[in-house]
Amino acid sequence: MEPEPLTFVTPEGDEVTWEVEAEPYHDPFERRLTLVVQGARLVQRRVPRAAGREREYLYDLLENEARMGARLLARLRRAYPPELPRLMGYSMDAEEPFVLLSDRRGEPVSRHFGALLIAEQRALQASLFRAVRILAACGIVHRRIEPGTVRWDGASVLLTDLGHATLAGDRRLRLGEPPYACPAQREGTGHASSADDLWSAGMVLYRTVTGREIAGLPDFAAAPALQPIHDVFSGSPPSAQEVLNRLRVPDPMQSIPVEQDLKLEEGRAAFDQARKARRDPDAVERTAVHPVKEAAPQEEEPPRPPWARWLPLAVLVVLLVVLWVVTR
Repeated sequence: MEPEPLTFVTPEGDEVTWEVEAEPYHDPFERRLTLVVQGARLVQRRVPRAAGREREYLYDLLENEARMGARLLARLRRAYPPELPRLMGYSMDAEEPFVLLSDRRGEPVSRHFGALLIAEQRALQASLFRAVRILAACGIVHRRIEPGTVRWDGASVLLTDLGHATLAGDRRLRLGEPPYACPAQREGTGHASSADDLWSAGMVLYRTVTGREIAGLPDFAAAPALQPIHDVFSGSPPSAQEVLNRLRVPDPMQSIPVEQDLKLEEGRAAFDQARKARRDPDAVERTAVHPVKEAAPQEEEPPRPPWARWLPLAVLVVLLVVLWVVTR
């Protein structure tokens, strides 16, 4: 593999060029890269020209992957968790736009259906609910937790594909199929919630641990290791943190404080501005020429004393009395 230059924008908003060695595209949407100097491995996800012409929504998914990755970086800057992909950079203005992510590890859990030992089943549960808990703390709902997006390396999971993710509280859009998408998400009713991801994670765990096809709600009687998640499909599901407590796993957010990194927030704002420019260049130009000014705060009038409301009437009575005396 011959080294080639790769120019992109970092999550902080800086444009850089790295020398990389790229594997051939076995998948037109993805390939692995090796940094020539550092030797680190990355994953490049892109939208090929032909695919973009036929399915423009692929650009939206790629942009959303970058936005959600930047949001995670801005909030988890001190200790980024191994369960989530790390955004390394992006280029949305390229002829074939792409995002760069940390290298993938492990294999899809579909390769382990019904083959995990009891200890591995517990570790899989703990790691997957750690990922859900961290996403929830960052206000993100993944929406596509299924066997194809959950990877397992024998010790921990890697939850991939944030292209369909949304913010908690946003209106639900119809997405997913049974059994992995919850009914409300499939129907597009209500607002996105971390409970949606709990349902999906529970289904993935049941399918992986038991190896059984899922028809309707799972029966946990034959899966003792899954008793801690027996109620994730109920009308009042527990939180991911509660599930971790049942598994005797520490809350990861105790050691991963959620906070804002101003530099990363600036980079994310620049990304959103560039995205807006591609979709409506005229709107961005209008904003630049005629920036929207915030209304100046109006000072509140000091409260009037109670007698002030009767002062006009008293003045009127005095005038009438004076007029009556004069005219007599």
